[in-house]
Amino acid sequence: MTFFNLKACLALAVILFAAGGFGVFLRRNMLQIFLSLEIMLNGVNIALVSLNRFLWPETQTGHYLYMLSIGVAAVEAAIGLSMLIAVFRNSRAVESSELRKLGDAS
Repeated sequence: MTFFNLKACLALAVILFAAGGFGVFLRRNMLQIFLSLEIMLNGVNIALVSLNRFLWPETQTGHYLYMLSIGVAAVEAAIGLSMLIAVFRNSRAVESSELRKLGDAS
C-alpha cells in the first residue's frame, strides 16, 4: 500500500482548503486574503486531480479541470493584484478595514 491513496490526498486537500479559509476569515491584509484564496484554490485542484486519479484513471477529465482552474487562477491573480495595487495607490493601505473609507470619499 502506498502513502498516496485517495483518503490521504483528500485529507491534504481539506487541510489546504481549511487553512485558506481561516486565512480569508481571520486576516485583514488584502494581500494575505488574496494568498489564502490561492491556497484554497490549490486544495480544490488537489481534490480534482486525486479524484480523477483514483476513481476514473482511464479519463483525463481531472487534469483538464486542473488546467482550466490554473488558467482561471492566473486571470484572477492578474485582476486581483491590479485592483490591490490601485487601492494601495489611492489609499496607501492594504487593510480591508480601510476599504470601507473608499465609499465615504464620494
